[in-house]
Amino acid sequence: MTDAQRGLASRWSGSDGVPRWVLLPAGVGALLVVLPVVALVTRADFAGFWDLVTAPGARDALWLSLRTSAAATVLCLLLGVPMALVLARFHFPGRRLARALVLLPLVLPPVVGGLALLTLLGRRGLLGELLPFQVPFTTAAAVVAQTFVALPFLVLTLEGALRTLDTAHEDVAATLGARPARILRVVTLPRLRPALASGTVLAFARALGEFGATLTFAGALQGVTQTLPLEIYLARSADPDAAVALSLVLVVVALAIIVAAHGPWPTAREPRAGAEPVSGAAAGRPAAAAPAYVAPTGKAPPAAVPLHLRVRVPERGMDITLDVAPGEVVALLGPNGAGKSTLLQAVAGLLDPARGEVVVALGDRVLADTAAGVRVPARDRGVGWLGQRALLLDNLTVLDNVAFGPASRGTGGASARAAAARQLEAVGAEHVAGRHPRELSGGLAQRVAVARALATEPVVLLVDEPFAALDVDSVAQVRALLRATHDAAPRTTLLVTHDAADVAALADRVVVLDRGRVVEDGPVDRVLARPESPFARRLLSPSAPS
Repeated sequence: MTDAQRGLASRWSGSDGVPRWVLLPAGVGALLVVLPVVALVTRADFAGFWDLVTAPGARDALWLSLRTSAAATVLCLLLGVPMALVLARFHFPGRRLARALVLLPLVLPPVVGGLALLTLLGRRGLLGELLPFQVPFTTAAAVVAQTFVALPFLVLTLEGALRTLDTAHEDVAATLGARPARILRVVTLPRLRPALASGTVLAFARALGEFGATLTFAGALQGVTQTLPLEIYLARSADPDAAVALSLVLVVVALAIIVAAHGPWPTAREPRAGAEPVSGAAAGRPAAAAPAYVAPTGKAPPAAVPLHLRVRVPERGMDITLDVAPGEVVALLGPNGAGKSTLLQAVAGLLDPARGEVVVALGDRVLADTAAGVRVPARDRGVGWLGQRALLLDNLTVLDNVAFGPASRGTGGASARAAAARQLEAVGAEHVAGRHPRELSGGLAQRVAVARALATEPVVLLVDEPFAALDVDSVAQVRALLRATHDAAPRTTLLVTHDAADVAALADRVVVLDRGRVVEDGPVDRVLARPESPFARRLLSPSAPS
């Protein structure tokens, strides 16, 4: 078999878990879509095609369709994005009914939608008689009708994407001080770009092809409301050749829009062509070398404060009280589901239990007290978060990622970027300041995440298994970096880990959790030498009997 034959065979070899018989119904479906268009092409009078599509009525209809569809799409974006956010992220009584009403135009016959708009905005309509101007049978009516039928396509596409979107990036942005509007603009919407593009294209295509609601609500006035679908309908009997030619124009326009929006463009998460992840070795540093942390110049870091934490969440089986001394690093150990991450979420302000008790105090400052109704937002707590994944924003450069926190807390753009540059230099990552996160190796991305977490000068640092996704060399680098950062500016720190080496290198004290309870608590030297709880013995002394 030749290379070309092997390539063809590999393209049609199918995917694991997908039976080959699906090719038959898929092919029939493709023919059902393609053959009618082919029939239009074979029926077209290409000899007079140009004269037909450039006739005054055809030009007016095409231009009007493009203008009204573009206006309807803008309205869909302005209204549909907030609607999708409310349906996906807000929990309120009657949300299912609200979703059904929003999506109702999808299943309504268009003429019924047009009649509904007429009874609402007509001269004797529910709102029409209150308006000082006429809406029906105007260009605005065509835009309203197109928006009515196209809006659900955008809402449905975005709502589905929002429901499946990982909110970890938004949580980190909140801990960096970003307010909801900034998180939406800088974090959420850029990560929704593929869904937003798809929804916009669907909305525009639906508006461009709208017929029934427009005819009923706006009429067919040439140059005013007679869009291309209406022009095709009216020409169908009087001039079939013109109807076919205009139909082909509509097909070509729609196809061009879809190809432009869904072409083979790289997504935000794909590396640029020819780009290779930057590792320490690629940047001129030995892969296993630990960068020497030098505290950045600028204002002095905040003084370490004690942390008091009380979390009781019955639905999670948690009842934990924990006090951490100023500047102390407490390693939280325990099996999965023991409550480690829940504790960190409580401190960060990301935990909102329906029932239970959460008390968080930093020194004399109460961050949360459910009994007293106190809950300081995550953005105002002064807490830094470092997780398993770096969670850098692909739409920003490395420098802007680190500057995100200071800028969110009110520091001016130039000052925020200067502070970010100092932090990157401190962690040994200044050479990648202009790159994007997708171009970095895992270890280097985690170094940048350390710089980002420290750029806001947090009072408390929350570290949730930051080495879980790194290779051995990168673990050594980032672990040494965290140790150096703490030695340079001690912070009250909670460290979640499953690695004895992390405990030995970073912790001052060990707290072991199991089933939402503290089962062991002691200095790191004592726990490492004589672990008492079964989990600590298995983790810290694998050869000891449990």
